[in-house]
Amino acid sequence: MAPVSTANEKIDLRRARGADTKALILDAARDALATDGYAQTTTRSIAERAGVQLSLVHYHFEGKQQLLAEVLTRENDRLLERQRELFAGPGSVADKWRAACAYLDEDLRSGYVRILWELWAVGLSEPDLAERWRAAISGWRELIMHMAEEWSASLENPLPVSPRVLTTLVANAFQGAEAEILAGVDEQESPHLEALESIADLIEWAEARKA
Repeated sequence: MAPVSTANEKIDLRRARGADTKALILDAARDALATDGYAQTTTRSIAERAGVQLSLVHYHFEGKQQLLAEVLTRENDRLLERQRELFAGPGSVADKWRAACAYLDEDLRSGYVRILWELWAVGLSEPDLAERWRAAISGWRELIMHMAEEWSASLENPLPVSPRVLTTLVANAFQGAEAEILAGVDEQESPHLEALESIADLIEWAEARKA
């Protein structure tokens, strides 16, 4: 005769299927993707990292692709909020640009940039994942566009490009730097971070003309 489940066992089961375990799985998936890449990351390896049964991974997520897309959404939302706080806070546009460059260095070390580009590569052949990637990037474009519009309006002389074009240039500059750094192009060969930081000098030059 099978033993009768106790109240504590029922509570543990509910917890295993609840938000705590879902967050634990997402953390493990994030670490696996940042460390091992998409190809080497499996639902089994994620379950082992999280210390949960494989069945719980599939209970919370349909499969590997949906799970890793959720990782991208969660990480991206967190970093977007960090950037919103930066842009809304005190300081000049040039200072905020330099802080954004420092964030890029931080995001490279944390593994977020690799997560972003690992899922971009998979998205080339997986339309659903590509759509999630585009949605993540669109959040950054909207944020940059808002700041570009405000900054452009504050200048006495209009910029030679529209805020929309400026937003594309900024986004592509950061994305290009990220892709090259991940590919192993070091700062000696191509000074990505120095080049990005130097744009703050151009911002200050434009603001000095206003003054």
